[in-house]
Amino acid sequence: MLNLDASRCYHLLKQTTIAFAFASMVSVPLSIATLSASHAAEVGVTDKEIKIGILGSLTGPAAIFGTGNLAGATIAFEEINAAGGVNSRKIEWISLDDESSPPKAIAAYKRLVDQEKVFAIFGPAASAVGQALVPTLNASTTPTFVSIFSTPAVTEPPIPMLFRTGVMNDRQQGSAIADYVVDSLGAKKIALVSQSDEYGKRGGEAVVARLAERKMALVSNEVFNISDTDFTAQISRTIQAAPDVLIVYGYPNPSAIITRQAKQLGLKAKIMGANSAGSRKYPEIVGEAAAGTQNILSLKVLPEGDDPAAVKFRNTFEKRFPDLARQGRPDLGDVLGYGGALVFLEGLKRAGPELTQTGFVKALESLKGFETGLTLPTTFSATEREGNQSAKIVEIQSDLTRKLLPVVVQAKGEKPK
Repeated sequence: MLNLDASRCYHLLKQTTIAFAFASMVSVPLSIATLSASHAAEVGVTDKEIKIGILGSLTGPAAIFGTGNLAGATIAFEEINAAGGVNSRKIEWISLDDESSPPKAIAAYKRLVDQEKVFAIFGPAASAVGQALVPTLNASTTPTFVSIFSTPAVTEPPIPMLFRTGVMNDRQQGSAIADYVVDSLGAKKIALVSQSDEYGKRGGEAVVARLAERKMALVSNEVFNISDTDFTAQISRTIQAAPDVLIVYGYPNPSAIITRQAKQLGLKAKIMGANSAGSRKYPEIVGEAAAGTQNILSLKVLPEGDDPAAVKFRNTFEKRFPDLARQGRPDLGDVLGYGGALVFLEGLKRAGPELTQTGFVKALESLKGFETGLTLPTTFSATEREGNQSAKIVEIQSDLTRKLLPVVVQAKGEKPK
């Protein structure tokens, strides 16, 4: 099991956020006289600061991603502030925990908009939360930027004030996985086991739909709950179907247990996983059974790798969050959070000194192939809110190290941007 120590992560990050917010508030006079006439009407913007809300699951089953969203953004925002800010304005941020709960996420989002009066929101970090927020997001005039969760519910159809980059959405991801296991792994008999929530449901449906387009059908289709720890029944039925490839669409912990139990029970099939199982700790959690497994990964480099960009971020992260580093981080969510925050900040820079929410949206729409060095390139437009539509494949080696394969995948008809 992953040692998330979610409560400890939450308190560490919360203290950081509160301390920064307090320091910012006491250093900036609250009188309306401090606002220039040109900025007085723009929510969350003063001559000296831009107020951002960070929303994510700091506790609950999606905490590995919510704490990554916050940690990554914290590093990016601290770096830009140390360099003088964005067009001479420092970033102030307030973080709220949705506890991996859709109702609490809706309440937290509304608090950030209505009470905290933030300029924009960075997050949330869980697909189930994102799906539940769709009506709220459609009604919102606050720019919202997502870099971790992958449900297509927020981009298909597009939501005008929402942008996503970093991850490949689950419809595209499931379709790409289906093509990859057929075309690259040569699978003739494919089985699927998927998580029962929004994340697994969307991805699993996309696998089935793409295979149907190719005149193929699953030989086995099983479902599990995110809190399950025993998958004997699902795996036993899967083994009876004798698949060539088993696709596992779920979060890291259940995916790891499924892989380990499948090998223990005698499954001979190649195991292919989704993006959320792309944790650097995954081989250690699974053990020897991990060797040879593959999964999609929405990163340009491995966080544990020797690429200069990865080394630089890892060193910064380990110094800034030593408690998280002792858990084997930075990991997937941390890198996605940081990379997304770099894209977010680039949008703020391009929006110029006369910052408005409308101007920020137009600035994000101008991004074409923007590189962070860690995540895959980002491209938006006036009609495109899905910034990255491609992914790489990572394979676990016999010594349990991970290796990026020289292949980029995408959904049929949708090219990497």
